[in-house]
Amino acid sequence: MTGDVGKLYAQALFELSLESDSLDKVCTELKQCRKIFDENPQLVKLLNSPVILRTEKQEVINKIFGESGVVHDFICLVTDKNRISYFGKMTDAFIQHYNQHNNITEMTVVTSVPLKSEQKAKLVKKLEQKSGKTVKLNEKVDPSIIGGIILKMGNSQIDNSIKGRLEAVAKQLKIQ
Repeated sequence: MTGDVGKLYAQALFELSLESDSLDKVCTELKQCRKIFDENPQLVKLLNSPVILRTEKQEVINKIFGESGVVHDFICLVTDKNRISYFGKMTDAFIQHYNQHNNITEMTVVTSVPLKSEQKAKLVKKLEQKSGKTVKLNEKVDPSIIGGIILKMGNSQIDNSIKGRLEAVAKQLKIQ
């Protein structure tokens, strides 16, 4: 149910943004608002509280997010409908629609040390050639993988790390 709520609201916001030719602006603002909600979980609790009057919630939203705009109106709507706790899921679903519409794929690369800018550019170029899409690469550093890389896209993962190889060898030894 919770996933459906997020998807429905995100689909409606996406279509509205597309019709009003404000897709990029809405996407940027949604990400900024998501960051505010993620950094301030008490804000979600406040906006979700049945004890606080609608007008008081409106004042809080206006002070934090401004008093107009598509995203402002969206936040007011989901607050009025007691759905603000799904804002993160709504934002994720909106970004999926946005990426699909703009032929963008998000990938995460995990390395033991940060990639140099030349390495990152080379990797992005290769991934774009392979996928035929614009690649937005998120980097994570995890020294425990020892070396190599782990590439994640959606539910898929390519593990070409030393740790992954060692675990595969250990698994083989246990089987035999």
